[in-house]
Amino acid sequence: MNGIIHQCSHPNDDDVHFRISEDKIFADIFHYLEVLFRIIKPRKVFFMAVDGVAPRAKMNQQRGRRFRSAKEAEDKIKKALEKGETLPTEARFDSNCITPGTEFMARLHEHLKYFVNMKISTDKSWQGVTVYLSGHETPGEGEHKIMEFIRSEKAKPHHDPNTRHCLYGLDADLIMLGLTSHEAHFALLREEVRFGGKKSQRACAPEETTFHLLHLSLMREYIDYEFSPVKDKISFEYDIERIIDDWILMGFLVGNDFIPHLPHLHINHDALPLLYRTYMAILPELGGYINENGHLNLKRFEKYLTRLSDFDREHFSEVFVDLKWFESKVGNKYLNEAAGIAAEEARKNKQKKQKAQENSICLAALEKNEGEATPKTVLEDEPEDDDLFETEFRQYKRTYYMTKMGVEVVSDDFLADQAECYVQAIQWILHYYYHGVQSWSWYYPYHYAPYLSDIRNISELKIKFELGKPFMPFEQLLAVLPAASKDLLPKCYQHLMISQDSPIIEYYPLDFKTDLNGKQQEWEAVVLIPFIDEKRLLQAMESCNKCLKEEEKRRNTHSACLMYWYDKDAEFQYLSPWPEKFPAVERCHTRLYLEEPHGTQKLYMGNAVPPTKVAYIGDKEQSIWIKEVQGISEQYQRRKGIIIHETSIVVYAQLLTGNRYQLNQNGEVYLEKQWSKQVLPFVYQTVVKDIKAFDSRFSNIKTLDDLFPPGSTAFMLGSPYYGGMGEVQDSRDVITEGRIRVVFSIPCEPQLDPLIQNQHKYSVKYNPAYILASRLGVSGYLVSRFTGSIFIGRGSKKNPHGDHKANVGLNLKFNKKNEEVPGYTKKVGNEWMYSSAVEQLLAEYLERVPELFNYIAKNSQEDIFYEDDIWPGEDENGAEKVQEIVAWLKAHPVSALSRSSCDLQILDAAIVEKIEEEIEKCKVCSLTSL
Repeated sequence: MNGIIHQCSHPNDDDVHFRISEDKIFADIFHYLEVLFRIIKPRKVFFMAVDGVAPRAKMNQQRGRRFRSAKEAEDKIKKALEKGETLPTEARFDSNCITPGTEFMARLHEHLKYFVNMKISTDKSWQGVTVYLSGHETPGEGEHKIMEFIRSEKAKPHHDPNTRHCLYGLDADLIMLGLTSHEAHFALLREEVRFGGKKSQRACAPEETTFHLLHLSLMREYIDYEFSPVKDKISFEYDIERIIDDWILMGFLVGNDFIPHLPHLHINHDALPLLYRTYMAILPELGGYINENGHLNLKRFEKYLTRLSDFDREHFSEVFVDLKWFESKVGNKYLNEAAGIAAEEARKNKQKKQKAQENSICLAALEKNEGEATPKTVLEDEPEDDDLFETEFRQYKRTYYMTKMGVEVVSDDFLADQAECYVQAIQWILHYYYHGVQSWSWYYPYHYAPYLSDIRNISELKIKFELGKPFMPFEQLLAVLPAASKDLLPKCYQHLMISQDSPIIEYYPLDFKTDLNGKQQEWEAVVLIPFIDEKRLLQAMESCNKCLKEEEKRRNTHSACLMYWYDKDAEFQYLSPWPEKFPAVERCHTRLYLEEPHGTQKLYMGNAVPPTKVAYIGDKEQSIWIKEVQGISEQYQRRKGIIIHETSIVVYAQLLTGNRYQLNQNGEVYLEKQWSKQVLPFVYQTVVKDIKAFDSRFSNIKTLDDLFPPGSTAFMLGSPYYGGMGEVQDSRDVITEGRIRVVFSIPCEPQLDPLIQNQHKYSVKYNPAYILASRLGVSGYLVSRFTGSIFIGRGSKKNPHGDHKANVGLNLKFNKKNEEVPGYTKKVGNEWMYSSAVEQLLAEYLERVPELFNYIAKNSQEDIFYEDDIWPGEDENGAEKVQEIVAWLKAHPVSALSRSSCDLQILDAAIVEKIEEEIEKCKVCSLTSL
């Protein structure tokens, strides 16, 4: 969901002039969801997952992103002002508000609930589907909440292994997540991304977007093909599921949302083929797979990393050759100035004195040998070169740790700690992908990863995680937002981000550095800001918590996932969260269930103890209760003159609608009560119990003979021939079996099934405006404008002649009246669609008066146009031209077309003709008796 929210609220951050209203954001999100629903056509479940509070490991990346986006926005505004551009007065949309706990997210959540209720109640395609809404209040990243749901469904005893999943989103992590499920049918729905410039660009409107389905089932086959050469080389069973698990693990080594990439290991520098080649080479020696269903086999992992660490040396050897060449040009200095500094630091450290001496001897030997140019044999030369290479390699890595991580001494303990942290990170991520969050509080504590060759002695490590609990929304906001976005937090916390007296002010630097660290794109750079100290953050917040308002306290909570489904028997009014922009759902037919009830309460009634769950009583439920009690009280007082006083219990009951005859095993007929499906509220004190009712009309009917005497008339209420009238025959030979004989007269029915199945062949095809526009060679705006109303006044804009205005629009759509013209226009959601008849009409119009189209295209901001402005020449007679257009439109058959409400479903004329043909065929059929 977050991809959709970002796309609909700030599609292009480079445009500093862009502004958008909140109702437009919500409407666009609704529209995007409708388009995705139409593309995929889910049959069982539609799961909408908004990012909730993330694990701490993810927050560091979120923090970096939000600090960078705030700084980039500030820089772009500054540059625009320096160029002399005038920016809009209203505030820009701060994309950092797309974080759990903000007012924007709370409003969006209410609108998404409204949207789900509206779609389920009004759209048949949504009515057979269970809709889940996991909002920003439910902890966890959106995609991981979906995977948790899939895992829980798979664990159910009656789960269908052939269930098809389709996950929407552009994040490459979704590929990994989908593969971890090991489901046979799993696809990713992704938008086409157009690469170019600084950032890849996504199309704005979903109709203009090319969507792709990435079939993971096909990708599984590609992975199988990629690694098939090892089949004949391993002594254990080749299992593609385990190969995929290891493939996912290898993907983590190039970095992801939770850990930095290993030094010099970049995807665009062919890191992945290197990882795969190394894996295929080492797998026969491992005796099994590395990733055992989300659990890291440390011994095998260490062997793999040891083989992979050859890459570190190969990379340095290229650098080493360049340094030796450079040295030959500048004289006998240290091969690497930074390495020299590292060597000096090592000398100063007493614990490392011996190593430093060895390094100095090696370097001195190098200087002496090169100075004297003493000839040596190959055998003598190689060991010395190896020693020198290893020495320089160690210094090269030390420089990395000293400059990147700011450590003064790169000790063995430091390197062991780096190795342990990295392996712990890999294990946490594996758990996260395979089993869910194992620790909410764990995070990788460095901006950079260690060298492969330094991840050693890990096979005996004991890795444990404390589960902890997720941050509350406001805690996360303070942890990830920069000071520039302070207004997104309640006022009582804002001083913590800006006041010099704040105990955590150092976590909100106004300026900071970024490091590309071998990457090419600015958005891939490491944002060098300090990690949040959880204890200090919570301590600083503690004194502010008591100042929160009630509404803010409600926002600062966690809640469960919502589950909705269609119930035709339920009917109530669902109020709009924004009545001025979105209409209420007058006849809402949804049922709602909270996936994780907040508490259980038992209601004791007499001797029975029904297990009744009280899931959650919110403002909405409270308001429904008050309305129902008030409605019943008023009805009793006004209609019956009865005051029912205070009500504490409401009974929900179904009314008796009648009786139905049933036949028992002994052949006896009895009456069974039938109840209304509608559940109505009654206040408890008005209910009268234990009233006996008796109806004498049915007392004499005991058997089927009594119920169906021969010669009586009966009607068929089953299938087939529903509604057919028949006469009861003598049934003495079958009545003992509980059957009667009836002869029905069956009229000939029109055969409409083939027509229903093929109605698309006769239906009018509708297209969006931009399709017609591209065919006609005009803009989509002109198509939209000319199909509605266009008013032309007398005279010119500067010198109008009277108030008379002629309408020269085609009048094929009526937004205010919510009306369309069948066969020509159709409203789908908020978008107008047009048929080919409209295209022909516009083409004819364009050929008649091209100058009118040209003028309106250039003056699109105007509401009313004037004849003398459109036809300004002295020889031109604008009034005459307008009269010609009006006369042509009146004479055209389109002017006599009837309108209909956009909410009606009207059959196209060609289909109606086909129905009439079928009915005519039936008229010649004779009645047959069966």
